[in-house]
Amino acid sequence: MSNTYTNHRIKEAQPDFEGVNGTYFNASAYFFYHKRSSTVGDRILYTRIHLKIDQGKETLETLKANVEIHNNKNYNVNGHSEISNLASVVHQGVLYLFWTENGDLWYKKTANGENWTKEEKLHHAFERRSQFAALSLNGRIYLIGGRHIDSEHRLVTLYMDNEGIWHSEVDNGWKNIKNISASAYHDSTGKLSLMIGVVTTHANLWTACYQCEVNSKGEGSGLRQIISHHHQEYDGLVDFIALETGTVQQGIHDSAVQLFINGWHRPHIWAGYKNNQMKEYNIRTGTWGPKITRSHGHTKYPTWKYMGALQYFVPNGDNGEMQQEIWLYMNYNDDSVLKPGSSNLVFCRYKSSQFKLIATEDATVSEDFRALIGVVEGAPPYVRNGSESDSFGSSFFYGRSQTEQMSISTQFNMGAYVQAGSSLPVVADVTLKFSTEHAEAFNQITEITTSFDKSIVPVPGENAVTYIYLAPHVVKRTYELYDWNGTHPLGIKSYLFHATSADVDFDVHNILHTYEKHPNTHDYKSFEHRFPSLPSYVDHKRSLSLDISWVPGEITVFFHRKTAAVEIERSKVSAEITQGVPNIFNIGGNASYEYEISHYSDVSEKVGAKLDFPFPRNDHPEDVKKMVVRMFVFVPDENQLQHCYWIPKGQQNQRPWCVAWSVQGVKHQGS
Repeated sequence: MSNTYTNHRIKEAQPDFEGVNGTYFNASAYFFYHKRSSTVGDRILYTRIHLKIDQGKETLETLKANVEIHNNKNYNVNGHSEISNLASVVHQGVLYLFWTENGDLWYKKTANGENWTKEEKLHHAFERRSQFAALSLNGRIYLIGGRHIDSEHRLVTLYMDNEGIWHSEVDNGWKNIKNISASAYHDSTGKLSLMIGVVTTHANLWTACYQCEVNSKGEGSGLRQIISHHHQEYDGLVDFIALETGTVQQGIHDSAVQLFINGWHRPHIWAGYKNNQMKEYNIRTGTWGPKITRSHGHTKYPTWKYMGALQYFVPNGDNGEMQQEIWLYMNYNDDSVLKPGSSNLVFCRYKSSQFKLIATEDATVSEDFRALIGVVEGAPPYVRNGSESDSFGSSFFYGRSQTEQMSISTQFNMGAYVQAGSSLPVVADVTLKFSTEHAEAFNQITEITTSFDKSIVPVPGENAVTYIYLAPHVVKRTYELYDWNGTHPLGIKSYLFHATSADVDFDVHNILHTYEKHPNTHDYKSFEHRFPSLPSYVDHKRSLSLDISWVPGEITVFFHRKTAAVEIERSKVSAEITQGVPNIFNIGGNASYEYEISHYSDVSEKVGAKLDFPFPRNDHPEDVKKMVVRMFVFVPDENQLQHCYWIPKGQQNQRPWCVAWSVQGVKHQGS
């Protein structure tokens, strides 16, 4: 078969580097490599490549070239302190780079692809100058490689648990481990699985299938070996390998994992060399196909250097469909071909699987899925001064139409849910990098500009609290994975969500008496000195307070400080879907749904109070002639949510703000 359709050399990359590793991140490919120099140190560099398609014409753009992100200036190769291997992975939207240096594993990470954190040590290690794999599975990072233990080169799995602590598991069933590659996939029943490729110290080749199931207690790595396969035809012939999930052009039409083999002709000389090889694993049948001789481009040559493969995603049209590609990259080191000073970073591209849009649905979410953004402790405390009027003279305004319109920007990180075969949907991980990329593409900020006049006044016989919600209008797009030519569905669907708009909604609950110090809307004394200052459990930088001093006459006050903004990042909304009730979130039998929302509420000139109490009577010394009401806007401290009394049980992670009242001073007619 024609197993590749285009080949590239990245001429901007550094010449004469050592190992190379690549990852897809931020709509581009990051290639990391390390380069040793006795004058400038042992450095890790990266080059970033973007595939641009304009009116059917493809262009490879080098966005960054040879950017240094780490320098071990005092390395000593004789002391085994050099940088000797690299692995990278995208985990929960963050790019991680791991490497071995001075007997330990180290890593850096970046959220935007440019600004990197300071390096951190893991206090674990793999063998020097060996290939190890990094993956993101079930919300965890896994590192898999070889380490010399008890006179044997064992298979070691490092994983980071939910608390961010790293653990190590040794598999004594394996020995003579040298180089490792791995790729995640869904098996024929839809279970999350892992293919591991092993090159032994004897240059033999093995592969093994694992299931990935983290138990409810989060104990252990969750990796369980199902079956292994010895590729005997390559005994003594293999140096490095690369695994990646996806079909390839003119390959099989079932779900597949690709295996690329480098340096299979030994000894390491060019005389009589033979081309590199590849094989294809049929996920449906659980069988390996025959060996294939690679016949195109520089990556066909045995270079006896590190190699790898990554998934790259190319937009196909404007409806969110995507074409997956598999990029095979390596360090090409034929001195007879390379010109002095030229780059040896080469890769080839394979057309791979396609994601097609098969359905679009939209709806405004039900009450269960609204996001609670604010709580108001009813109207301000008031005085009657003997009046029997139906008006209590106390009002709280929210989004008053006479002032500027209120804008709330909501960003929904609904991610992607993946359903493979008969399995229930799960949050997409690196198993289907497409889903992560798609979710990022559909993250959008929707600004809701709503003009309304919401007035909250005391209600006779009620001690009410008002909840303020956002109810987003959501579009659900269902995509299905097809083979490389788009004719054979592979049984994997991806559900992607984004918000197009949102409504502001209100509920009233008669629960104020359960709040801090048991206030009563109809008894101002219950509010006296309730909050002398901002409580310790609120965010003091973003919370606000404003004193409203009433003397006979109408007093209306609004916040005027432009700093009066309430911003909540990454709060979660969760709910159960009622059985038998159709809902846009009902995806393949899933009974619940959760999404993240960021909201920004500009309360400057949008939140205010009016005090218009009856005048005190001359012959009644008990009447009030002056009252100072303090209006607070509490923004919860995210580390003390359990103390924020206004947040309903089970909704702490939505982190709503609260308008609260305290009477700071009262003067009576007789004083």
